[in-house]
Amino acid sequence: MSKCDKKYIYIVVSKTNTTLGKFIQKQLGVRYNHCSVSLDDSLEDIFSFGRKEIHNVFRAGFVRESISDGFFAVHKYSDVAVLQIPVTEEQWDQASEGIAQFKLQRNQYKYSLLGLAYCYLGIPVKRKNKYFCSQFVAELLKEAGIELFDKEESLVRPHDFLSVGTGQVVYAGEIGNYCVA
Repeated sequence: MSKCDKKYIYIVVSKTNTTLGKFIQKQLGVRYNHCSVSLDDSLEDIFSFGRKEIHNVFRAGFVRESISDGFFAVHKYSDVAVLQIPVTEEQWDQASEGIAQFKLQRNQYKYSLLGLAYCYLGIPVKRKNKYFCSQFVAELLKEAGIELFDKEESLVRPHDFLSVGTGQVVYAGEIGNYCVA
C-alpha cells in the first residue's frame, strides 16, 4: 500500500476556555479538556459531544464541529493537538458508518454530565444514548475495531489520547492556524 492509499483517523484534543473546560483542566492538572474525531485531515467535519449552540451550555449532545465554523471558528485561539492514527480501510469504513448512525439519530443523544463526574471519580458507567466527548471517541473507535485503551471507554479522558502508541501528533498549536500539510 502506498502512502496515498493509507487511511487515517484524526483525533483532536483541545483546550477550550469555557467554564467547564477550565474546571477540568484545573481539577485534573491537564492541558486539554475536549476531544473530537475527524475522518480527514482538513478537519472540516469533526464530531464529538459538546454544545449544540455556542453560547448555550445547557443544550449539549452529538455535534459536528469544524475549524471554519461554529465553536472553533469563534474560539480560533484554542490550543489543540491533532493526532493521526493509521487504520485499515475496513476500520475507517466502520468509523464512517458509526458517525453516520450518530448523525441520523442525533436527537436521541444527550451529553452525559453525570458520566463525566463518574469518569473523574474513576467509576465506569455506561448510560444509554448519553456520552461525553472522550467516551464517544473511544467507543466509536472501539466499535470500528480500533482499541487504543485497556480500560472502559467511560474512563477515557481527552488527554489519554496523547499517550496512544499508534498515534502521531501532526499539529500542535492554535486551531485557527491549522492547515493541511
